[in-house]
Amino acid sequence: MIPVLKSLPEDRSRMTCRRLLTKVPALAIFLVAAAACTHSTPQTQQRMPPRTQDRPLQDRIKSGERSERETWQKPDEVVQALALKNGDVVADIGAGSGYFSRRFAGAVAPDGKVYAVDVAADVLGYLQQEAEKEGLRNLVTIVSQEDDPLLPRDAVDLVFFCDTTHHIANRTDFYRRMLPGLKQHGRLAIIDYPPGGDHAPHPPEQLVPRSQVISEAGEAGFKLVDEFRFLPRQYFLVFERR
Repeated sequence: MIPVLKSLPEDRSRMTCRRLLTKVPALAIFLVAAAACTHSTPQTQQRMPPRTQDRPLQDRIKSGERSERETWQKPDEVVQALALKNGDVVADIGAGSGYFSRRFAGAVAPDGKVYAVDVAADVLGYLQQEAEKEGLRNLVTIVSQEDDPLLPRDAVDLVFFCDTTHHIANRTDFYRRMLPGLKQHGRLAIIDYPPGGDHAPHPPEQLVPRSQVISEAGEAGFKLVDEFRFLPRQYFLVFERR
């Protein structure tokens, strides 16, 4: 025989039932939202974003050089954080229009050098023209391969990536091919968007989480030595060659 609960008066019982029913939809919404959040922030990159070099050149230049970018990219603070000095050699991987390359060239002048590296020869042509207009004679462009930056051997103090790593398919192998170009104790700096960020340019599954960046760099022979948190939209990690 199934016992019957009779301890609650009828009016109170109805009120209790109504309260439970009103809470069930809220609980369901919370569980769905939690599941959606978990799904939207994968622990590793799931697929590659569209190739930047397939966009029209003028679109790439406009995107890279847009004036409002300075408010959140904070390029001068980035250069200052990297503590570049006269004589340093920097490789800017995925240099694009040269937003950072040209600033680096000024920071390491007169005796330093910047290698502006990109797979797209057309945007490097634009960068070279702009560098000449600005009198930056210490900036050299390199048309790289998708799996190899083609850096000169034992030449570079700092390899820099901004908004680039998520476009590289096999990053650990790429970093390993990069190693011969780095000097002893050379540094690797990576700035990129975390998956699910408010201003991320791609869906979460096409971006690389911070933890994955650290893991892949470690596998390639780098150790994390610094992290800056002043960029509102991106993580900023600095590694050193072991």
